Amino acid sequence: MGVAAHSPAAVPVVPDDPALHAATAALDSLTTRFSLARTSLDSEALALRDANRLDSSYIATYAAFEHRRAAAAELRTARDRARRVRDSLAARTVHPGVEKH
Repeated sequence: MGVAAHSPAAVPVVPDDPALHAATAALDSLTTRFSLARTSLDSEALALRDANRLDSSYIATYAAFEHRRAAAAELRTARDRARRVRDSLAARTVHPGVEKH
């Protein structure tokens, strides 16, 4: 039994479980995308903080920032959902035959 190398939390991975591998890969991808989006938004927020709010371009810049922020929130929701799916599959793989009621 191996361990998922890029997963934020190490989850035992059974080599012959393609569903678990796919779920782990999807989670890793979403985690990376969300992290990049968050880093970018943090930088943009600092720039907006220091921007002249009376400048006519500020409104468009802020609206675009809010659009990207909403997209990042959706990405975070997808990442969290993917984590639950991966964790559920991992639990079934690690403890086969054990079901929660």
